[in-house]
Amino acid sequence: MSDLRIHGIVLSGIGGQGVLSLAQIVLEALRRNGFHALQSEIHGMSQRGGSVHAQVCFSDVPLTSPIIDEGCADLLIALEPLEALRYTAMLRMNGQLVVSEEPQTDMEGYPPLDDVYAALKRLRGCHLVDTEDLARRLSFRQAGGMALLGLASAFLPVSDKIWQEVITQRFEPKGARVTEKNLEAFQAGRGLVHDPVGA
Repeated sequence: MSDLRIHGIVLSGIGGQGVLSLAQIVLEALRRNGFHALQSEIHGMSQRGGSVHAQVCFSDVPLTSPIIDEGCADLLIALEPLEALRYTAMLRMNGQLVVSEEPQTDMEGYPPLDDVYAALKRLRGCHLVDTEDLARRLSFRQAGGMALLGLASAFLPVSDKIWQEVITQRFEPKGARVTEKNLEAFQAGRGLVHDPVGA
């Protein structure tokens, strides 16, 4: 990705899922890897249950705006499957989607889950992740977002060393166990890169 083009990442989910935290980790990792990077304000309701999304732009050249035009994002990281569908129009033709299968079905008017999955599976470059199962296996309820980031990191020009540093610094204030579990979840997501997890 070392060219003069502006690259874009969209992160989406529900308030309380950690969209902001993931966006800040991505932003810091890109900057430490030598890119110019900007993050948009969080759009949507930040309280638990509201739809929310953020955008991160990066380039080899200085940026003037963090806003991504429709059809120009390289990557969509969605912590909720219906929220992924809301933002698929943001992706460029060869964009990648990394999506949690775990729904927040208490939202009013939620469509049949099978229809949501079917729509996602029709999209080229879609990687569906069973974050609920992964969280059980890691004995870490909050593993989902970090596991999605681990898989998504395969599509971002950031070294493993920098990911480890940024994640460690982000969670160190919460203690050694929380830091270790987040690193473990990230690596579990990285391990899915070679699995058949999408179209």
